[in-house]
Amino acid sequence: MPTYEYRCRRCAERFSRFYRSIASAEEAGPPECPNCGCSQTDRVPSAFAVSGSAPADAAQAASESAQAERPPAITPRDQIERWRKAKPAP
Repeated sequence: MPTYEYRCRRCAERFSRFYRSIASAEEAGPPECPNCGCSQTDRVPSAFAVSGSAPADAAQAASESAQAERPPAITPRDQIERWRKAKPAP
């Protein structure tokens, strides 16, 4: 469920809005301000949190990310061979 943050042009109130999907958020258009009811609201970048310790530098972070996303060592051909050996012949 995407959450978007908005700011009212009239009163500068910041507020969040939850949507069922990205498509429904785009169909709905900008929401009214809950504070003053103004329909002139702008979407603003959301703040986000990061947990865990930060790596020493960007290269180390990229390396760790690449290792985490690396595909498994087994190939589809190896997997097919394992399935064929495990399945008894008719």
